[in-house]
Amino acid sequence: MRKQGFTLLETLLAIMVFSMAVVALVEAVHQLGENTLQRQHEASVQERMRSILIEQTRIPVANPPEELKIREGPITYVVRRTPLELTDRDGRPVQGIFEVSVTANWLEGRTPQQASTETWLYPPLFQP
Repeated sequence: MRKQGFTLLETLLAIMVFSMAVVALVEAVHQLGENTLQRQHEASVQERMRSILIEQTRIPVANPPEELKIREGPITYVVRRTPLELTDRDGRPVQGIFEVSVTANWLEGRTPQQASTETWLYPPLFQP
């Protein structure tokens, strides 16, 4: 009569396969969590850049600085105003239009990261 059951070798092999699957699953969940945090951080940087861009386009300053640096924790935002040289349909120059850009620089681990956004500004639109 033969006994039915698993040998020690079969049991150890099953435990090893199960352990490898659990380790792979834990690594996948960990990576998912890190990616989610990174995307949330990038989204908050993008939102702050939009906010700075709106603030800078509403400043009623006759001669605003061409470059402004704003440091918030590990992130440095650089705001630049560049005058644009445009002409109308008749070929006359259009004065007072600027390109306003915001660039964010930070470190993600040891890797430098950068994001930017921009818009055009025509100050007479905001004068009373």
